Amino acid sequence: MDSILEYLTRHGLIKEPLAIDNGRLRTIIPGELIDEFDAALQHRESFPCAGAITELADIQYHGYLSRLLTERIEEKGTIIERVFTQCGQRWDDTLLKVAIRSFGFGIQSQIFDEWASILDTQALGKHKDNPLQTEAIFFGQAGLLDDESIPYYYRDNAIKSSYYNELKREYRFLSNKFGLKSMDYRMWNSGNSTPHLRIARIAALYRLDRLTISNITSTNTLTDIYRLFSHSLDGYWQNHTCFGGTETTGNGCMRQKQVDVIIINSIVPMLYIYGKRRKEEGFCGMAEDLLHQIEPEENGIIKRWREQGIKAECAADSQALLQLSRSYCKCKNCIDCPFAVHYIKKRLEEK
Repeated sequence: MDSILEYLTRHGLIKEPLAIDNGRLRTIIPGELIDEFDAALQHRESFPCAGAITELADIQYHGYLSRLLTERIEEKGTIIERVFTQCGQRWDDTLLKVAIRSFGFGIQSQIFDEWASILDTQALGKHKDNPLQTEAIFFGQAGLLDDESIPYYYRDNAIKSSYYNELKREYRFLSNKFGLKSMDYRMWNSGNSTPHLRIARIAALYRLDRLTISNITSTNTLTDIYRLFSHSLDGYWQNHTCFGGTETTGNGCMRQKQVDVIIINSIVPMLYIYGKRRKEEGFCGMAEDLLHQIEPEENGIIKRWREQGIKAECAADSQALLQLSRSYCKCKNCIDCPFAVHYIKKRLEEK
């Protein structure tokens, strides 16, 4: 009962003092509403207010989603601000490190983030015109030039590979020159896939200047951004997925769904924070517009909302629903939930 009293008082839905007995409370608030509120706070897996959300008028529903979307982008922006400070307020270095985390595609995001945090962008910048040295820094600092990091069934082939040995030689030289740190390769054991191909893609995008703030801000459409990520690997990584691995038929461009994840989790919040810092609202608007053009994400949370009759029409919707689930439903933060405010206010008016 204390929780609903706090809720109603905070939002100005009742003027009564908090010190009110149960009998008096039920003359002000429908008893079933008190029970519903308590049930919502005790829920575990379901979304108990989903039925109320589906009853909202479209303008109200999308208005609340817009608020949740802004919250989510700004939460990601907080992380970007921290990286920006760590990078000495260099936008291109910040974009690179933020984008790297997105290449973890959820399952390995934390480990990609760990790698990004030690990646020496100053050393990279001094050797950007040398593809072999650039790749040596990327793979070396990821700890993947340690022979033990290679699956035992590929290890002999890798050790005999001239490319692998050239990378090791270059990394030894660069590591001594710049005092580079390397991750423990065992950290990559999480997840079901090796990271080599994704790291090779990041290195290629970096060398081609695709991951620069000027390139991102000069795009006009989602298609333009897709084009920045449209790059087929060449050389060793054209037909390998890890060091010493058996040859494949060729590694083309990333799938659109993969690029969408990177845009949603790095390009959009970077554009937003860049615009906010420079007081150029056009970039903030561009960031949100991109989300309205991208297909909604597919994951367990979005699937459960859909089962409750709430369908995400685009990535802006799915991001908003993820924010609702993680920052309100999961935390039982009904007191601050915009949907709960509307629903309870409506129920009180019906009384």
